Amino acid sequence: MSHAGLNELRASFVGVADATFAFQGQLQRRLREIDRKALNAQVLVKRHGKILAGYGVVAQSFREGAQQLQEAAADVQKAIQPLMLGFMETLRDTQQIEKLGALPVKVRQLAPALQQAMRRHEQTLAVRRDQSRRASTRLRQALARFEHVVAELEYVVVNGRIEAALKGDARTALTQVSTDMDNAVVQVRDLLRQYAEHIEKVLP
Repeated sequence: MSHAGLNELRASFVGVADATFAFQGQLQRRLREIDRKALNAQVLVKRHGKILAGYGVVAQSFREGAQQLQEAAADVQKAIQPLMLGFMETLRDTQQIEKLGALPVKVRQLAPALQQAMRRHEQTLAVRRDQSRRASTRLRQALARFEHVVAELEYVVVNGRIEAALKGDARTALTQVSTDMDNAVVQVRDLLRQYAEHIEKVLP
């Protein structure tokens, strides 16, 4: 790999690391918001008793959806870790190969151990690439599951807004709760898609 190619590889990996750090931090804040808003919906239902019995089903679905998002986020986290580790190891082996390859041919010919070291790094790099492909597949699957959970929660939010519109005196409070939940879920969806689009550019 050329020096320019190595710099590009390094920049890609650093970009993924930065994007991953930002994604994880923002995601946790968004998920806490969703869980809090789901809890608010349940409290509102309990406060109004039988009047909001129908909306209680929606509020419970909010809470369950929030928990499922937490589980899906944990799966994404588990899938990200081996991929990032693979990126770092790939970069290290690639750098070693470049350093050895930059030595004069005569030097390498006089030092068979250098040639053997280069072959070992090349073999290790091939293994790393295969591991990275598998890790990428797991991450894509985890992200797809996360997006599916988000889509299901969006459906619940729509039902909540419809239910809220039918509740007379409690309509204003319910509409606000449903709108807040809708906004929070949309933010998670957009955050997820932005991250998936970013890392897809470097996934093997």
